[in-house]
Amino acid sequence: MKKYQGGVLGKICISLIVVFGCAFGQSIAAKDRDWQPQRTWVFAVGILQWQHKDMFDSFPQQNRRDAQLVEYFRQQGVPESQLFFLEDTQATSRRIQNTFPAFLSKAGPDDLLFLYYTGHGYKSEDERTTYFATYDAGDDTEGWATDSIVRDIEKYFKGSRALLTADTCYSGSLAQQTQKLGHRVSYATLASASASHVSTENWTFTEMLLAALRGESFADLNGDGEITLSELAEDIKEDMAFAEDQRSVFMTTGNFEPEMELALAQRKIDPLISRRLEVRSEGDWYKARVIDARGGSYRVHYFGFEDSDDEWVTRRQFRMPTALVNGRKSRVVPGLGSRQPLWQ
Repeated sequence: MKKYQGGVLGKICISLIVVFGCAFGQSIAAKDRDWQPQRTWVFAVGILQWQHKDMFDSFPQQNRRDAQLVEYFRQQGVPESQLFFLEDTQATSRRIQNTFPAFLSKAGPDDLLFLYYTGHGYKSEDERTTYFATYDAGDDTEGWATDSIVRDIEKYFKGSRALLTADTCYSGSLAQQTQKLGHRVSYATLASASASHVSTENWTFTEMLLAALRGESFADLNGDGEITLSELAEDIKEDMAFAEDQRSVFMTTGNFEPEMELALAQRKIDPLISRRLEVRSEGDWYKARVIDARGGSYRVHYFGFEDSDDEWVTRRQFRMPTALVNGRKSRVVPGLGSRQPLWQ
């Protein structure tokens, strides 16, 4: 198998935030989802390298999930004039502070706003302010404060709803700020970690977000052919707990509908699809999710690995993982016992 992402990135969090105004979905049935590309505005910031390398470690550039997320919206038909992506050296504090409010002000009533950030998250010395690190963030330049994100949306965005998602250390701060500062706009917040905890360096959160938007069958938890925001939140919660041993955050305010439809899902052809398991491969056990089935074989995606490492396995290579009960590890899985192979 290919090298584990954690071995490359190190134990430093990658950040990702996403803001929506209405919802998101999949192109094959736009009329059946709760958002339309022509009414969607995408503001994305992706930073994997920084000016002050002594303060912020860089991340590998290959197979960037942030770029995949932006490309998804482009393929769905979001107009180029409504797509704005600042990448690495482009994403200075001054440029973000100047362009974000101007971008927000162009949207119309009921338009969808999508804001995305990936990079480092950190707190001020007094821990009162949470920042997303801009390219030039440092001792003399502040990063992108989470409270300023909500303040700008409240002041400049003409729509009524915004969904903020963050895959970063202390990302739960966004939920706190929407509760504190959000009045005119209704919010939903998806965060990979609480406001006081660090987050994983892997793309686990982003990969689940992409899977839901694309309508992957394993993202459809109840198998009804639709993927809702609440299903995405539950999937992210389970992924982060299982693969990264951390708690995610999901919160809505105002009139934001948790059951809004993100996408129509592909048909789930086997009950094991969506299951999180441990899989034996090349003599070792790896945390994985079943993403497809064919006859007696199952295709699995290994958490923390590239899609190119996905492989077809049999049930004899499965075992139940250590369970998480109320955030605590438990060796007993009801009905299956402790770490039993599923083929028995």
